[in-house]
Amino acid sequence: MKSEQTIYFKWDGHLLPKNLLVAILILTGLIAAVAITMNYQQNISELATYLILSICLVTLASSSYCLSKEATHNYIYLNNSEISFKQNKADEVVIIKFEALDYFETRFSEIVFNTKQQEKISLPLNKITDKHKRWEIKEFLRERLKQINGNAVAA
Repeated sequence: MKSEQTIYFKWDGHLLPKNLLVAILILTGLIAAVAITMNYQQNISELATYLILSICLVTLASSSYCLSKEATHNYIYLNNSEISFKQNKADEVVIIKFEALDYFETRFSEIVFNTKQQEKISLPLNKITDKHKRWEIKEFLRERLKQINGNAVAA
């Protein structure tokens, strides 16, 4: 009997990491404070201060919006008994037991699972940019399905 194998991939829905957005917020606040201080000391004109503050305000608003928007954590979890992944649009977790899986079709950007109940379930892979990781998922599925089908024939 083979030991328990698992594969777990996780990725965020944000384009920029959360730490970078926080750094942008802090830096923008500091720039705004420096601009107000320099205007108070009359080192820069009011027009330049208003321009800097308006740019800072737009940057603060967009960064705050990105931080407040709920980040969707997408993942794919594979082990010897099931496949679990979070679908992007539906925001629901899909769990497929290997015993209920008939076969699957691989494409470059997705895997289509066909269950024994004639159901088709799509697993998008377009967020996984590493070709090796895509290959690893597909090979794990092929090997596990061979094991399941081999055990079913032997029984």
